[in-house]
Amino acid sequence: MNAPLSIEQVRRGPSELANIPDQAVDMFTERGFKLANRIAQAFASSDAVPAAFRSANLKKSRDGDAWVENPSAIGNCLVAIETARACSMSITSVMQNANVIEGRLSWSAQFVIAAVNASGRFHPLRFDMKSRGPIKAKYKEKQGWNKAKGGYDFVEHTVDVEDHVCVAWTLPRSIQWPANIFTLDQAKAANLPVIESSPVSMKLAVEEGWYGKSGSKWQTEMKYLMLQYRSGTFFGRIHAPDIVMGMGQTAEEVRDAQVLDMAPDGTYTVTTESLRADMARVDQTTGEITHDPSPTIQPQAKPQPAETVDNKPEPTARTTQRQQVAEPAEPVKAQSNSQQAFDLDAYANKLDACSDFDTLDMMADEVSGMARDGVISEDATQTLLDIYRRRKQVLHDQAGQRSLMPEAQAQQAQQTTTRRRSSASTGQAPE
Repeated sequence: MNAPLSIEQVRRGPSELANIPDQAVDMFTERGFKLANRIAQAFASSDAVPAAFRSANLKKSRDGDAWVENPSAIGNCLVAIETARACSMSITSVMQNANVIEGRLSWSAQFVIAAVNASGRFHPLRFDMKSRGPIKAKYKEKQGWNKAKGGYDFVEHTVDVEDHVCVAWTLPRSIQWPANIFTLDQAKAANLPVIESSPVSMKLAVEEGWYGKSGSKWQTEMKYLMLQYRSGTFFGRIHAPDIVMGMGQTAEEVRDAQVLDMAPDGTYTVTTESLRADMARVDQTTGEITHDPSPTIQPQAKPQPAETVDNKPEPTARTTQRQQVAEPAEPVKAQSNSQQAFDLDAYANKLDACSDFDTLDMMADEVSGMARDGVISEDATQTLLDIYRRRKQVLHDQAGQRSLMPEAQAQQAQQTTTRRRSSASTGQAPE
């Protein structure tokens, strides 16, 4: 992508250009680093990024406005590009939500709270705000340099503030949020597994120097919002540093993870078959579930009692399908391992008869889950996995043979398979 094209390559046309491999950003290859520099230059020339990433910034003064060059712009953009790659984020998001403070990229409080809430590990953060009454807090203000003692002079100040304290808290996502819990005290009284941040108070803001800075929002009515921002940041750094640093779940893992809510009676509101049907209808490009009226896996219809009226019309395929959609799936009740009966021979025969890779892999996942839950023994697990590997090799060999068949033979084999399937569905002998 970055290497110059020769005249011969241009003359050969699009077919030759299509064979030239594309290039991705890679800081440890020459072409990848050049590509990163070109991207950095494009971002540095934009006025839609923060000042730390711009090549020039407008500085206003009494003498007039002047453009001041920023020599660190390209380097800062390269750092943002590398951070975006490590965090699986867009470069623009990194630039808009990161601040360059003392040589480090620091995430904004809004970004930290949003990352924690979107991670799926916790319920959305809540904030517990209380007042501990008026107090006197002290802080030290830096003065000029003192050559005699070789350091800065400090002046101690005392301020009267209302000592508000804020704690960010929530519950794990695996715990269903009770309907009657609204405050942190209620959650603790109910013995729930509360996850909370370190308390952030006005006393802490004064002592840490946040209160005394010029233009500080801690001195205005914005202090309540600042308390929530800072407590949310503390929560992310303590309980979810991997999420904040971009080492949490990837987009694919979040899309594949399904949360099953258990009802008070111990039943689930969805079935495994319905989840698999939804995943079969996921658009691989957009990640959205298509509204296909005929899902890949249909729930099994309930057996209907025999009709006593002879002249009643037989149900058609369309009415049967409509009945299947209208009837809700039976709830899956949780059972202990001792209550679950498992037929090893029947499952082994079913596994050995799989005709497609998707069903075969799905059954292998079920075997792993049953082994993990203690439903089947280690010997049975090994036996089923051996059948799985052998059957998968057979399917690979069959796929290779089909790819070598002439086109006419392949069409004939497909027609034969279609006739056999239609005959099996109608109960008639194949022609």
